[in-house]
Amino acid sequence: MPRKSASADGGFGPLETEVMNAVWAAGAAVSVREIVEALNAGRSEPLAYTTVMTVMNRLVDKQALARSPAGRSYLYEATAPDPAGIAVKNVIRTYGDEAVAHFVDQARGDPELRRRMEQMLREQ
Repeated sequence: MPRKSASADGGFGPLETEVMNAVWAAGAAVSVREIVEALNAGRSEPLAYTTVMTVMNRLVDKQALARSPAGRSYLYEATAPDPAGIAVKNVIRTYGDEAVAHFVDQARGDPELRRRMEQMLREQ
């Protein structure tokens, strides 16, 4: 199944969406420099390193990226495998048990959804 764009989450601006998609495409922890190079590969006017660094730091603040020290710089990686994962984390972080209760209520009212959720829980 193709990965949805980060903009599908609705919580990212255009450049944040590009950065998240580049991080996911990398598939591993990345430096700001690696993301700058990936983003600038398809641009006629390159983005400044500091611009991308600022965006990545804001994504850390939004808990979409995690940052870890690597020598004199940092490596960044996504905190979820896709936009849906980030959306779910945000809902649970914001609404806690109330959000989980709504997921459960939805499953109770939809036998097919309940079956899929139970199967997913068994597979984990």
